[in-house]
Amino acid sequence: MRSFFGVALFVWCIALPLPAEMPPEQSAPVQISLPETAYLGDTVEIRYIFHTDAEIFVCDDGTHEDMPTDWPAFAAQRERCTVLSASLDRFGSAYTLTLTLVAWKVGTIAFAPFSLGSHTVLLDPIEINSIVEKSGAPGFRPPSPPLVVPGTTAVLAVIAVLFLFVLVAAAFVLLHRSAIADFFAARRARRNMRAVLKKLRALAVRHDDTDDRDFCAAVQHILRGYLSERFACPFAAVETGGLYAAVSAICGGALDEAQDAMLEELLYLFNRTDYIRYAPADLPAGEKELLLSVAVDAVESIGGAHGDL
Repeated sequence: MRSFFGVALFVWCIALPLPAEMPPEQSAPVQISLPETAYLGDTVEIRYIFHTDAEIFVCDDGTHEDMPTDWPAFAAQRERCTVLSASLDRFGSAYTLTLTLVAWKVGTIAFAPFSLGSHTVLLDPIEINSIVEKSGAPGFRPPSPPLVVPGTTAVLAVIAVLFLFVLVAAAFVLLHRSAIADFFAARRARRNMRAVLKKLRALAVRHDDTDDRDFCAAVQHILRGYLSERFACPFAAVETGGLYAAVSAICGGALDEAQDAMLEELLYLFNRTDYIRYAPADLPAGEKELLLSVAVDAVESIGGAHGDL
C-alpha cells in the first residue's frame, strides 16, 4: 500500500508543470554608474545592460562595436556634459552599452530615449553634484588680495611722481623749445665773450713785451676766433675786405646806426693790424692800448653788453 502511494506521488510530481522562465526580452535593463556619486568635472562611466535576441550589430564581429559620440541624444546634452566614447558589447543575448562622459554643469543629465535596433534605450538620469559638496566646505573662499612687499606702495608713488615730472618737463620743452634754444645760444655766446675778453686782457698785460706785428696778429687771431664761434661761420678764412659783407649777410642786411658804427670800428681795427703786419710798420706809442680798447668794445657789443648784433 505504501509503495502504491509512493509511485503515485512520483508520477504526480513529474506531471506537475514547471513555471515558465522569463524570456530574455522581458528582463529589465540594468544601469550602473561609476562613480555612484558624480561631481562636477568627474569622468563618469555608464553601463546599460539589456537582453534581446534581435541582431543589433552591423559589423562582422558581432561582439563589439564603437558607436558615434555625436548622436542627437548625446548632442542635446552638450551644455551639461561631453560624451568621450560610446561602445556596445554582446555576450549571448546580453548587450552592454558603455558611455564615458565628463560633466560640465551641476544638475541632472537626462538623455533622451534612442533606439539600438529593435530595442529602445531608456537611460536613467544622472545627478551631478557641486564640488563644494564634495569638499564639505560651506562655499568658496573669497579671493585673496595679492601680497605686497613692504615699501612697494612708496616706491610706486615715487615712480609715479617722477613719471609725472618727466611728462610735464617734456611738454614744457616741446612748447618752449624755441625760447630754450635761444637761452642756451645766448649762454654759449656769453661764455665765448668772457673767454675772449680774458685773452684780450692777458694780451694787454704783456703788450709792452710783444712785437708790434706779433701783437697785431694775436689781436686778429683772437677776434676772428670769436666771430667764428659767435656766428658759426669760418671768419678765419674771410679777408678783411669781406668782413663787412659777411657780417651784414649774417644779420640779414638790417644793421642799425649803432651796429653799423661798431662794425666800422671793427673793420678799422682789422685794416690797421693788417697794415702793421704786412707793411711792415711800427705802432706809435699808445696805439696798442687804443686797438685793445676797440677790440674789447667790439666784443662786448657783439656779445650783448651794448646791444647784441
